[in-house]
Amino acid sequence: MAVESEYPKRQLIDILHRGHESKDLDYKGPIQWDEGDKKACCEIVKDVFGMANTFGGFIVIGVSEGVQGFSWDGLSADQLKTFETSRLNRFLQAYADPPINTLLRKVDDDGKSYVIIEVPNFPDTPHICQKDYPDVLKAAALYVRTDNNETAPIRSSADFRIVLERAVRNRGDTLLSAFRSILKTGSTETTIQSAEDQFEAQMAGADARFEEVNPLKGDLGIGYFRSSFSPETFSASRFGLEQLRDAAKRGAVILRGWQFLYLNPSQSAQTYIVQDGLETFLATKDFVGQDLIIFWRLLQSGLFYQRTTMRPNSLQVGSELNRSVLDFREVAVYVAEAINCLTRLYDGLLTDEDNVSFRLALMGTQNRLLVSSWPMTMPLWDDYTCRMPTVVVGRMHTLLDWRVGMIEHSIDISKEVYLKFNWLDPNVESARVAIEKMFARRW
Repeated sequence: MAVESEYPKRQLIDILHRGHESKDLDYKGPIQWDEGDKKACCEIVKDVFGMANTFGGFIVIGVSEGVQGFSWDGLSADQLKTFETSRLNRFLQAYADPPINTLLRKVDDDGKSYVIIEVPNFPDTPHICQKDYPDVLKAAALYVRTDNNETAPIRSSADFRIVLERAVRNRGDTLLSAFRSILKTGSTETTIQSAEDQFEAQMAGADARFEEVNPLKGDLGIGYFRSSFSPETFSASRFGLEQLRDAAKRGAVILRGWQFLYLNPSQSAQTYIVQDGLETFLATKDFVGQDLIIFWRLLQSGLFYQRTTMRPNSLQVGSELNRSVLDFREVAVYVAEAINCLTRLYDGLLTDEDNVSFRLALMGTQNRLLVSSWPMTMPLWDDYTCRMPTVVVGRMHTLLDWRVGMIEHSIDISKEVYLKFNWLDPNVESARVAIEKMFARRW
């Protein structure tokens, strides 16, 4: 029996638009589910095996790959109605031992429909393929996702040892969760909302508040950076308001024209208490007259949310007037500012060993072009254009790791953003120089 999805729709949309395949994400072009086409069904089963035996993950149906990158085609109404959770799982169980229960979600976005198959990580026993299908599946094989983001049988003792260690760990985690539930409630039947879901709900509240106060919300050409930081576990009242104010002061440093975490002591009305934390909203013009919005929330749960306008937003590029653009160095500098803020914000709130999640979203990126606007505005070497409306990148590290690897983490995240703009061999050294200049306050 399939379980309910742990992922709200907005997070599924982020997964849909991630823009590159990984061990936990695979894209497939528009198809229908038809047991009569057994080979096509077994290809999906093979990827389910690989993800279930690795970290779990998602198979997105309706996104094809071509020479220009991924294309979000969507499924026709006839294709969409052929996909059902019970139908897919019945076919899957004929091949999987022990059984795998996937959950199929149908997601609408930008007028198109997609299917997302959620694949759970195996709970304590890896899944073995128990039946052959010519040229696709081999009986008695144990499939995993490889470093090349493909599905293949285990071929080495080292790979097998990794799966075995994961099985032992999963078994231990399951027992530990059961014991905790018994100690808290006297029952193993209690369902506890995940930390991710609870932080996600607070993120949605911050998004809604931003849309409420944003004076530029009718301008579809505007792009935004959005960052969020959160501890690994959720507690609604983890920190007091005085702790949050002190943390905000630590995070409010000027590395270039405006603070990432804007805090003006002489204008206390700009930073105010909301129901469960602090909030700031600023709408003004920057030094060259472009719209500048900075909005942030710091909540007692430990969630930090920041959103600001991309600058420059549009430029004349060649013969094109007012093309929506994004300066590639601005990406790197923004990410570095964010990570610097993260390390200062949680200094004293968390220990160096505590994990902190950083999630970056670039919003309004559909058909936006990467350019260099420093020291002068000019296109890059090719047409590096994003083909998705939102770019999302996420990482989790210990607070100490974020601090000591600040520049390398910034480059790593920026490089993934560039990849989603179809820049496959980016100039990361120029991005690195821009980050170093900012930290030297020579930006």
